[in-house]
Amino acid sequence: MNARPTELTATASTASAGALVRLQRLEALLNIAREKLALGEALSRADMQRLNAALDDMAAK
Repeated sequence: MNARPTELTATASTASAGALVRLQRLEALLNIAREKLALGEALSRADMQRLNAALDDMAAK
């Protein structure tokens, strides 16, 4: 790998930013699920699909 240090830093920052966005999305979905369940509501099929997709995305990266 012949990348300059600044290129490596930029790549690492971009990867970290992507991970942060995925983590924030997962957190938001978990908060929605927690609120619904606390109110005695069931999660919709769409809620579960979004949550599963976010979990799969985190596991894959």
